[in-house]
Amino acid sequence: MSPPPAPWEEEFFLRGLNENLFEMDERGQVASELLPARPETGAAAKSYRIFSHDPVRLLRENVCQLASAARLIFERGWLRHHLSLEPGRDEHHSTPDQFDLLVRSPAGEILIWVEARRSAVELHKLVADLRACSRRGAHSHQDCGFPQNHPRHQFCLANQPAYLWAVAPDADISFEVTCNGAALELEPLTSLPPRSLLELGQG
Repeated sequence: MSPPPAPWEEEFFLRGLNENLFEMDERGQVASELLPARPETGAAAKSYRIFSHDPVRLLRENVCQLASAARLIFERGWLRHHLSLEPGRDEHHSTPDQFDLLVRSPAGEILIWVEARRSAVELHKLVADLRACSRRGAHSHQDCGFPQNHPRHQFCLANQPAYLWAVAPDADISFEVTCNGAALELEPLTSLPPRSLLELGQG
């Protein structure tokens, strides 16, 4: 695995497996109650895996994302029904490994939007791209100088999460998110507010 798992990743990934937060088959296909279900069948709406098929490679960010989900539950105290792994909403790059990890309120509002990356360098690029995209104002994906993260900027404006937690094996950074029209502001925080404050709307 490259980069190798951080101690926290290894701890929470294994705990997620051992406590049935998610399970995997021999092909790396993941089943979890965190995946949204089709209303008509109750089955997971999309597949989630930690290995791509063509070519076969480890989807490193997905490993980090699953460990982050377990960490939110087992360390931060969120309940399983608060979390959801939802397919990325980018029609231009619709691949099975693009998921958002979201923490929702009982009313369905997105309290925390989680983005996993392979390294701290990629985290800082994500944040820089989001800010640069916001400075451009309203513009299309085709007209964006930051196409890799433009869909994330659009997702944020459309869904207005309260917080962003950007996490990698070697770093994590938290922001309070403010959306105003096409403008996106990310205010750095030392850590995510505790669940109790977020649920009271005082985060």
